[in-house]
Amino acid sequence: MRRFRHVMGALSIVTVAATMAYAQAPAGGGQRGGGAAPPEPTNLQVLPKTMTTAQILPIMRNFSAALGTNCGYCHVWTGPGLPTNDYAADTKPAKLVARMMMQMANEANEKIAAGIKSKPASEITRVQCMTCHRGAAIPVLPPPPAPAGAAPGAAPAGGAPPVPPAGR
Repeated sequence: MRRFRHVMGALSIVTVAATMAYAQAPAGGGQRGGGAAPPEPTNLQVLPKTMTTAQILPIMRNFSAALGTNCGYCHVWTGPGLPTNDYAADTKPAKLVARMMMQMANEANEKIAAGIKSKPASEITRVQCMTCHRGAAIPVLPPPPAPAGAAPGAAPAGGAPPVPPAGR
């Protein structure tokens, strides 16, 4: 029950943010291209099984934005509103990875919330897809920061000396 409450809390935060984008989506059931709305979900394994398509679409749009992808990245998707779309199929490895990542984020958020007693849960920053992905399907790590107090252009400890500018 506790885990369900945390999952629902995380989903509510994601849903509130994504609902704004959903409300601004083109006409035609919120589908791009004006196609028919997808069928009600039948294979929910991490999200609560009682969720409807209307509740899931904003969450999926948030995932797409965070990863810079579209429906076809995780789902068998051939186009907006087409009967050949199969959102329930588990044939794409990315969908299985997404489920594991959702579970990982939920577990991290539970541990963070349990460890921070000085703030109400509503004020604790939560781990989400965008935390790491930042618009890339495969997260790209930024370069490590320069050591504190290092002069600009200085070599890291034990590293090669800096390369002098061209023309000197």
